[in-house]
Amino acid sequence: MGRTKPKARSRIIGLLAIDLQWLLLRTFVFTLVMSLAAAQPAVLPPVSWTCPMHPEVIEDAKGVCPICKMDLVPVRLDTVWSCPVHSVVSKDQPGKCPICRRDLVQVTVSLTWTCPDHPDIDRLNPGRCPSGAAMIPKRVLRAHGNHHPQHGGTFFMAPDTSHHLEGTYTSDGRFRLHLYDDYSRPLPIDKMKQAKGRVETGTRVFPLVPTAKGQSLEADIGALPLPASMTATIAFAPNSPEYRFDFTFPELSQDPARDASGAAAAGVESTLTPIEIPQSPREILALLSARNRRIADLIQGGGFAEIYVSALQAKDLALALDAHARELPPPRRAMVSGSVKRLVRSAWMLDTYGDLGNRAPIADAYVTFSAAVAELESAFRTRSR
Repeated sequence: MGRTKPKARSRIIGLLAIDLQWLLLRTFVFTLVMSLAAAQPAVLPPVSWTCPMHPEVIEDAKGVCPICKMDLVPVRLDTVWSCPVHSVVSKDQPGKCPICRRDLVQVTVSLTWTCPDHPDIDRLNPGRCPSGAAMIPKRVLRAHGNHHPQHGGTFFMAPDTSHHLEGTYTSDGRFRLHLYDDYSRPLPIDKMKQAKGRVETGTRVFPLVPTAKGQSLEADIGALPLPASMTATIAFAPNSPEYRFDFTFPELSQDPARDASGAAAAGVESTLTPIEIPQSPREILALLSARNRRIADLIQGGGFAEIYVSALQAKDLALALDAHARELPPPRRAMVSGSVKRLVRSAWMLDTYGDLGNRAPIADAYVTFSAAVAELESAFRTRSR
C-alpha cells in the first residue's frame, strides 16, 4: 500500500476537524432549538383586555376601564409555579423553593415573547427575531397574581385592590395581621406604621399594635375554642377608609418560616395541582363539568377561598378542549372558540373575586362561567351524535 504524503495527511486531518466542528455546531444548534421549542406553551392562552392601572379588570373585548376610563390593553394570562415568598423563582412544574424549601404555588403571569439578543422586544404573539431565530416566551408576575399565604394563615385582597393581607392565629393566643402590596410583597416598615386597626372576638375588642420588628400588627386575644372566628378592621393610611375582614381558623396557624426542616406547614401547601388532560373531548368535558359543579357548591357554602382551584383547573381543561375544535364544523368551531374565551376570562374573575370574598361579583362571574361550560357541552355533544 502507498503512503499518504505529510502535506496530504495534514489536509485530510484539517478537513476532518472542520467536519467534526460543523457536526458539533449543528448538534448544538439542534439542541438549542429543541430546548427553546420545549419552553413554548403547549396551548396558547387567549388574548384578554386589561387596564394598565387596574389589573384586576379583565375583559374579553377591547374597551375602556370601568374604573378610570383608560383604554384597555391586550394581555395573555398564564400561570407558573413560584415560591409564595421569593417571586424570583419560576418553574414549569411543582416542587420546592430552592431558597426556603416551601412548596411552590401557582401564580398568574403575563405571557409575551422576546429575543435573547434584543430584550427590548416584547410581543403579544410568537414570531421570529431579527436573527431569524424563534422568539422565546417571557413570563412576568402581574399585580394580584399571587394570592397565597406566606405565614400559614388566611389571605385576602383588600377592596382598594392596592393591598393584600394575611391573618394568623397561633398557639400563643395571638392574632397577627401581615400586610402586603398589590404584588403580595410585604409593606415597607414606614407604610406598616401608618396602618391602624382592631380585631373583635365576640364582644371583646383588641387594638392591633406593631410587633417588635414592625413587620406585622398583632393582638393578644388569648386562647379560643376552634374553629376560632374573629373580625379585623384595618385602615392602611390615616385618611383611608376602614375595611372589614372576617377570619375563621379551623386550626392554629403554623408559619413555615419558623419551621427549621423547611416542611410546608398547614394552610400554606397549595391545593392547586397540575391536572392530567385526557385525550378525548368527552373525558375533558366530564372533568370540566365536575369542576363546574364544585364551584357551584363552594359558592353556595361560602368557600370562596377554595374557588380558585377548580376555576384554574377548568381554565386548563377549556384550553385543551379548544385544540379539539378543529374536529368540528366551522359554525361550532367558532362557537367553541368564543365559549373558551369567556370561560377563561370568568375563571380569572372567579379567582380574583374569591380572594376578595365578595359573594355578589363571584355569583356574576359564575353565571358567565357556567354558561360557557354549557355551550361547550352542547357543541361537543352534538358532534358525538
